[in-house]
Amino acid sequence: MKFSDLTSRKVHIIGINGIGMSALAIYLKKNNIDVTGSDITYNSNTINLEKFNIPVYIGHKTSNIKDREIIFYSSAIKNNPEINFAKKNKVPCYNRSKLLQLICKDKFTIVVSGSHGKTSTTSILGNLLVHAGLNPTIISGGIMQNFGQNIYLTNSNYVVVEADESDGTVFKLSPRYLLYLNVDREHIDFYKTYSNLKTKIKNFILNQIQKDVKVFINNNDNFLSSLKKYSSKIKTFGSNTKSDYYYRLLKLSNKKSTFDIFKGKKILKKNLSTNLLGEHNIQNLTAALSIIDDLGFKINKSHILNFKGTKRRLNILGKIKKTVFIDDYAHHPTEIEKLINISRLYNKKHIFFIIEPHRYSRLNDLYDQYLKVLNNIQNLIILKTYEAGENYKKGMKDSKNLVNDLNVLNNQKTRYVENYHNLFALLDKFVLNKSESIIISAGAGDISNQIRFFYDSRK
Repeated sequence: MKFSDLTSRKVHIIGINGIGMSALAIYLKKNNIDVTGSDITYNSNTINLEKFNIPVYIGHKTSNIKDREIIFYSSAIKNNPEINFAKKNKVPCYNRSKLLQLICKDKFTIVVSGSHGKTSTTSILGNLLVHAGLNPTIISGGIMQNFGQNIYLTNSNYVVVEADESDGTVFKLSPRYLLYLNVDREHIDFYKTYSNLKTKIKNFILNQIQKDVKVFINNNDNFLSSLKKYSSKIKTFGSNTKSDYYYRLLKLSNKKSTFDIFKGKKILKKNLSTNLLGEHNIQNLTAALSIIDDLGFKINKSHILNFKGTKRRLNILGKIKKTVFIDDYAHHPTEIEKLINISRLYNKKHIFFIIEPHRYSRLNDLYDQYLKVLNNIQNLIILKTYEAGENYKKGMKDSKNLVNDLNVLNNQKTRYVENYHNLFALLDKFVLNKSESIIISAGAGDISNQIRFFYDSRK
């Protein structure tokens, strides 16, 4: 099947309000394809889809697909009545990865993947290439603040795409450039073991090199850097001065970050500034800038400084009295640790952390890492574990266990909050406090919408 085959088909997307699926739905609509979709809840992505006149049905019912000829569904969808009905009636059904594969086929595709930083780096790279004149289509897993949505559509033959490894999507694409940011213990529910995940990534990267794909990897990542010995064609980036592209930090503050970037022993650009905070974002920028340089484009300082970031990545919502509210997507211990490091840049303020653990499987698989990362964190609130479609199984640890262990093992005063009603009551007390404070909330579940609701209702 080719992408052009979809132009004469009535397409339906299950899970259309998800950040990734909504972008693909808009891509189809802009290519004059008849597309509808369904999801369980109405959200901000629904509003954006409606602007493009894409019908969205709330609730999964067989009537939603009565005239549809092909179905694409999110990897998060399990045991869905629409899929069951479609299969029973021999309507073709495909995972999201198939649709992304069709879109990228025969395009000059730049794929961004890794355990952390995909969305930010895709947005950075795409944005800078737009300003450089390449003007690619960008398909991101988050709302790009410069464009106001999760997709930037052009008629260019170039595509910059975020490719998730959570469901194996990245392994189904045929890139011309592959940018791999890092590999962490993540999505073990899909790969069964960490070893399986690393083997899959290793084989994929080495296979791409054999196809003359240009591969860029993070030299700071122990696993990825170990792959260099297999091919001299692999290019590297990071803080290691032996990398093909490396950065030198000049200053990190709670306002902006400043750095130099080198290509080998030669300085590529001096005194670059960005509004993105934290060293991990400098690393993401270095990754993007290495691709841009390899493509033959010049780095423009103003374009880097004017990049506005991605929604839910350290977004400052605003201030209520003397309390600043910051929203972030961090839901893995590694990401939470980066967030904690950034918070230390605000060294003269009271910092409160609200963490919503995401999935029982992740919490249990990474439980010791959660304990280590959250060790001795003051003013810490932990919410009920966000299930994300999973069921609690006897013997599993949950948020209550995490709070108890943190307090017993580390003599902390971490609070457990069961619901948002109780959280809001607590936040109202914080806001009345006369001292300058920062409340940082993090998670991939309900927490963002709830904190935004609280902020909007009190500001």
